[in-house]
Amino acid sequence: MPGKRARRHFSQLSEFERGLIIGMKTAGWSTHRVAGQVDRSECAVRNCWEQWTREGTHARKTGSGATSKTTRREDRRIVRQAFVDPTVNRSTIRADVGVAIVPQTISRHLAETNLKSKRRFRALPLTPEHRQLRLQWCQARSMWNVTDWQKVVFSDESLFVLGTDDNRVRVWGCPGEQYNSPTLFYVTLPAQ
Repeated sequence: MPGKRARRHFSQLSEFERGLIIGMKTAGWSTHRVAGQVDRSECAVRNCWEQWTREGTHARKTGSGATSKTTRREDRRIVRQAFVDPTVNRSTIRADVGVAIVPQTISRHLAETNLKSKRRFRALPLTPEHRQLRLQWCQARSMWNVTDWQKVVFSDESLFVLGTDDNRVRVWGCPGEQYNSPTLFYVTLPAQ
């Protein structure tokens, strides 16, 4: 419930809520009491009331908010680049669009089309030939005893990154799309 309440504070006031605020403030209610009644922040209530007393209207001004740095055509171009080449990074997209925008703008446009940046999915190439080789390897060692297995060293390779960049390629893709070929790269095993 607290998450919904916090989000509600930042959404726009509806015409009905603006009318309620004006009515309650006209009736002499305090800003704190009105904010609690309509479940909005005191700042939103105060701004609505000040607009009413200053301009005589409670209608939301058209065109309020930050102006867009990109056109709709440039927005479509950003999204198209991520679809065509999922491995393209934000700086390349920004250079190709040719508009001075911050990387968060590119991420926002791609998130609006349900594209998110994620690491490539690693997959072993389990072709029929690989399956056959694994089966042969297991069958050759099926009769081993404990002393034979004690001669084998098992290792767990972990990646430790001391810097900020791990040099792994990130791709743009929709959630649950990890098995598509552009976002998948294969790890080839050395031949014995």
